[in-house]
Amino acid sequence: MSDRKIPDASAAVKKQYLSLSKLRDPNVVLFIVGVVIILSISLFVPKFMTWRNISNVIVQTSSIGLMAIGLTFVIITAGIDLSLPMNMAFSAIIGCTVMAKTQSVAAGVCTILLVAMAIGAFNGLSVAKFKMVPMIVTLAVATVASGASNWITGAKSIGGLPASFKQIFAGDMFGVPTQAVILIVVAVVMHLLLSKTTFGQHLYQTGINEKTAKVCGVNTERIKFLIYLISGLMAGIAGVLGSAKLASAGPSLGTQDQFMNIVCATVIGGASVMGGKGTILGTIIGSIFMSTISNVMNLYGVEYFITFVIKGSVVILFTYFDLVRNKIGEVRVR
Repeated sequence: MSDRKIPDASAAVKKQYLSLSKLRDPNVVLFIVGVVIILSISLFVPKFMTWRNISNVIVQTSSIGLMAIGLTFVIITAGIDLSLPMNMAFSAIIGCTVMAKTQSVAAGVCTILLVAMAIGAFNGLSVAKFKMVPMIVTLAVATVASGASNWITGAKSIGGLPASFKQIFAGDMFGVPTQAVILIVVAVVMHLLLSKTTFGQHLYQTGINEKTAKVCGVNTERIKFLIYLISGLMAGIAGVLGSAKLASAGPSLGTQDQFMNIVCATVIGGASVMGGKGTILGTIIGSIFMSTISNVMNLYGVEYFITFVIKGSVVILFTYFDLVRNKIGEVRVR
């Protein structure tokens, strides 16, 4: 009788299964679709693949991506933060006012971050402690921040900032826009926080079923407070980069239509409005996708208001896909 071993077919089957499972991963599918779309655009849209234009897309992605990261944490709990763009503008106005008077970049940047986090903390306390509806309280905060921004500045921009501010936060680092480097670093940190820590596990549990999470010992009030604090921090970092890019800060820095880009990026990236789903990688891919759409429409000279129709349709479409995906998941569980 031969001692020759029979090949283990299970290893090959397992390897094939793992390959197929990767293709079913929403992030992998989204990445492949995004690459195909960008390659197609590069063939038909003139000047799209120039380094100058790509740099513009990268810089635009940084602002959208940072606030979308903050919104991802909130959406995972089925919450919402409508104050993100207004928080960005208001905190930048206060910080740049301090910077213009003191000519201290450090003082201005710290002020921007602290003010933005204070607004995030207020949202967190309102939702977590006082059980206020996230949509209502963050909309009210957005309205107050917008009004205060216009009142403080007289609807004008604040300039007179140190030249080093723009050089540090809107320059290049080894030929790569500094804002892109900051986005990557922040995204990596937030990814690790979300996927490799107990906080991240508790966050997903809270989003899937808050009552069950409480029974399992999760401090859901603390989780909700912290996610709005993180959201505020992301708005603050976006405020630093936005004001550095313009070398000024004003009410126009954060507009409500920016929220559409943020929501689109988050939803396209796989975050579920029903809660319990969302990844930082998906959000970054969604942000790149939205920046590319905006850039292409600008290159083609598409009217500004038509972009609202397109982006709104994208949100509706992906929200519908999210609902269908959730229904399929419920059927499989049963």
